[in-house]
Amino acid sequence: MPSPPGSKLPWRPELVPPAGGTRRPGGALGVALVGSRAVENSPSVRGESFELDRDTALSSAGGGRYEGELVERWNVGIGMNGGYLAVFCLQGVLAESELPDPLSMTVHYLSRPLPGPAEVHVTTMRVGRGHATYRFELVQGEDGIRATGLVLTGRLREQGAFDFAPDPPESAGPEQSSSVRRVSAPGESLSLWGRLEQRIARADDIFFLRTEPGEARTGGWTRLADGRPTDALCVPLFLDCWPPAVFSRTMRPDGAGAPTLELTVHWRNRVPSGWLNARFHSRQLSGGYIDENGELWSEDGVLVAESRQLARYVASGDGFA
Repeated sequence: MPSPPGSKLPWRPELVPPAGGTRRPGGALGVALVGSRAVENSPSVRGESFELDRDTALSSAGGGRYEGELVERWNVGIGMNGGYLAVFCLQGVLAESELPDPLSMTVHYLSRPLPGPAEVHVTTMRVGRGHATYRFELVQGEDGIRATGLVLTGRLREQGAFDFAPDPPESAGPEQSSSVRRVSAPGESLSLWGRLEQRIARADDIFFLRTEPGEARTGGWTRLADGRPTDALCVPLFLDCWPPAVFSRTMRPDGAGAPTLELTVHWRNRVPSGWLNARFHSRQLSGGYIDENGELWSEDGVLVAESRQLARYVASGDGFA
């Protein structure tokens, strides 16, 4: 989950209500609410003209090695967003995979990457008739392995007669929701927010608009700001791009936030192009660590992906390690 900068930086609200609305009091984090807009027509093809594809593009160096460039365009606070790093690694695995669909991905974040050249090393663990398993490592020069993990690929099947699924969350659609735009303070590095469009149905959906502490829940409608069609590659990013759900209980961006140590993603259905409703909740904070469970829902109420992650968390005043 993204981690905001240290608590010494100012967090200023700026609220612009939807047309005909009234100004609401701000919270601890700079934000603007902009009235709903019609969904623009997304291009039907993607390529390196879109930021996510340019910033995760890899070239093969042979032997399962892929070379690319990590950029600061997806930063939150003092480091790169973990979802962006997962997409970077996934590009290498999918280039190596003989099967088309990612089904499961687990990432362990070992150290903070730096902007610049990076390699994804992919090792084939097993290729079967219906599934393949790959190990990957994100490597930067002499600094060694920045992240490592496993990816399972296969083929998503068509809907079956005995399929069942949970009910979708109750939420207004993206056209009835308000846009959330992060307003950066001087010295902040929050470039991730400029890459995304995010909309909330209620003020309680995000911590800095709440009036009182509540359950550790957050989320809303999400898509890429440059019009890139949503697909399976976007899933790890969208499942790690909202403020930590625990902030809805603490009502503040504590210390160094909640840096992700491990992230697991499951793709459950094919990802349609358009808005996805990202929903997150945390069940337990103990021993300085917190879980966060995520879901991505399509506009027509289909669960397309889910996640679980473990993050380090110590509230302000308790120190951070």
